Amino acid sequence: MLGLVAAEVCVAALIDQAYSLGTLTGFYEWAGDDPIIEAAFVIAAKLLAFGLVTALALRRAHESWRSLGHVGFSPLILAIAFLPIIAGTTIFLSEIDNLLRAYLPANLFNSWDFAPDLERLMSAPWVGPTLAVIIAPITEEVIFRGLILRGFLGRWKPRTAIIASAALFALMHFNPAQTPVALGLGLLLGWIYVRTRSLGLCMLGHAVNNSASYPLSVFPFQIQGFNAEADLASQAAIFHPWWFDVTGVGLFLGGLWLIHRFAPAAETWHVSPVLVPPLLGQAPSAHHNCLPPLLANTSSPMSAELVALVTSLAQRARAASLVLANAPTPSKNSALAQLADLIDASHDSLLVANALDLASPEAATLTPASRDRLTLNAARLAHLAQSVREVIALPDPVGAVLDDTTRPNGLRIRKVRVPIGVIGIIYESRPNVTVDCAILCLKSGNAAILRGGKECFHTNTALATLIQQALATAGLPADAVQLVPTTERAALTALLKLDTLIHCIIPRGGEGLIRFVAQNSTIPVIKHYKGVCFVYADAAADLTMAETITLNAKVTRPSACNSAEQLLVHRSIAEKFLPSVARALRAKNVELRCDPASAAILAAAPLNPISETPFPSPETRHPSPSVIPFVPATEADYSTEFLDYVIAIRVVDSLEQAIAIINRDSSSHSDAIVSADEPIARRFLAEVDSATVFWNASTRFNDGFEFGFGAEIGISTDRLHARGPMGLPELCSYKYLIEGSGQVRS
Repeated sequence: MLGLVAAEVCVAALIDQAYSLGTLTGFYEWAGDDPIIEAAFVIAAKLLAFGLVTALALRRAHESWRSLGHVGFSPLILAIAFLPIIAGTTIFLSEIDNLLRAYLPANLFNSWDFAPDLERLMSAPWVGPTLAVIIAPITEEVIFRGLILRGFLGRWKPRTAIIASAALFALMHFNPAQTPVALGLGLLLGWIYVRTRSLGLCMLGHAVNNSASYPLSVFPFQIQGFNAEADLASQAAIFHPWWFDVTGVGLFLGGLWLIHRFAPAAETWHVSPVLVPPLLGQAPSAHHNCLPPLLANTSSPMSAELVALVTSLAQRARAASLVLANAPTPSKNSALAQLADLIDASHDSLLVANALDLASPEAATLTPASRDRLTLNAARLAHLAQSVREVIALPDPVGAVLDDTTRPNGLRIRKVRVPIGVIGIIYESRPNVTVDCAILCLKSGNAAILRGGKECFHTNTALATLIQQALATAGLPADAVQLVPTTERAALTALLKLDTLIHCIIPRGGEGLIRFVAQNSTIPVIKHYKGVCFVYADAAADLTMAETITLNAKVTRPSACNSAEQLLVHRSIAEKFLPSVARALRAKNVELRCDPASAAILAAAPLNPISETPFPSPETRHPSPSVIPFVPATEADYSTEFLDYVIAIRVVDSLEQAIAIINRDSSSHSDAIVSADEPIARRFLAEVDSATVFWNASTRFNDGFEFGFGAEIGISTDRLHARGPMGLPELCSYKYLIEGSGQVRS
């Protein structure tokens, strides 16, 4: 709020100075006292300050303008309801004004109005109403409901958030005379925003309120104390008739009832601790305990309930997996096509769900990189739908014959690719994983149990609903993809013990999550611990290419696991290469954490090199340019996955040293060499022990889409049974089919 006020004051001052400059230069005559000119200045200042502050706030939060709330609303009667509300509010505030005039000294009451010229400004032809009825409602509702109230709702209960935002709304006017009106309007519009999620409805209500003062002069009746001249000789004569006040109360309550009655059902802003969906099929009875032995004896009632929940999900998934394993390819592709169309048609509802997650207390604690992974927008949703369609085009791996032999005794032995069965995917603030994993599991014939993080619960729920709808439409079991409907840690622990129902666990997220899963699971886990990825600029590197690859590998998406975290530079090129690449990285706000050798080079390199001239001026003959900023690296920095605008830099003496460092400090994920020397590069490719090794290419290419796999289930740093990007074949096992003609073993 203070930023908005400061920006508006600064912009208004600049506009005033620009106008004054125009009069001094003779372009036009001074008319700054004209209400039309004043109102036009205020409009320009409000719009420019509003746009600047809102854009900065959304950029800082990694959000889009859509996340502020709906512009539309339905049904139309919600808009009509504002007429009686504002009429009742106007009557009520008029009576408050009468009360203050009756009991406060006249000089005190008049001194409350800090903006006595406001009425003159609002009465300016066309620009006054434009400012009051269009500009102010749009700018103030975006700031106070879309930004401030929405932010409060992620941390406080709705009642507290509404009161706090209304108080700030009233204070922002800096005029005690307007405080009752602004406070009441702020409370009303705050309730409407929470109730309907419609920013457009709040703008309309604000506009109706601001326009209410204009028709008073043509009000057809003379009401004592309202629009009739008051008889100041009698104190009672300045108040409204009792029936007029009762009418105002009735109008106000009637309007509120209309909104309450016809607005869509309100949604909660906070995620419930446990949301249990109706379970399909029969629940376990007292005579048939179907819980696995490890989980049958649970002392806590909540633990028993959670165990029953996740066990039921796993049982249904196992049953669905047996159907899906034999589903024909056209049926699976039909479900995928349905899902892609549903995503395209559901942008609004998906973005609303994502906005709820972004406004949650859990999202408020995320790092910028994690918040970026959580955020959806129209472009990312379109990419998500496209990824589904790309999987349709991929060959179905199920049923592929890997080997076919006939033994001397006539037995025919075929090795055939089959689904793994039921796969559990555990992930954090990455809603795209919900779709990526579901579609790959579906195409490869596997059932999937998805367990997302608390910070993306609403988005995951909305996406899972679309997936199950697509499965049902295609005639496949909806239980083939299920979302665990709670984020309780006890449910995850129970899930990890269901080794008789779930065949594989794939965790995707931070190192802490993956270690927890690996240490607590009795089910085989395919791990992707972290992405500590290296770029090595060799002595024979093309320096321009090396700089381009380093920049791309680090800054295109620092939160990605294939982003470069470490830069190794051969000593023979360090003096020339390091200052250049460091300036390029700093231009992208990357923090440089340097070893002593690279620090010494950067300490002597100017941040902005000064070109030499034959005849320098006295001012530039002895320049003292600032050096490239860097931070001395710690030992931990050399093996850290930053997932942020940070990179660690070291100087090495040889290829052998570079390879040894990478094999020791990397996570065996994605590592690259930039070199024009083919024997050196071939040796690097052979000796670096990582899942993916690059020569003259960015580590950012370690991705299922870039490899032509379609969406990937993850990038495995394991050695069994999959390594690197996991596409459809990596989600399959195999079995042997033996055909004979009566052979028996002797």
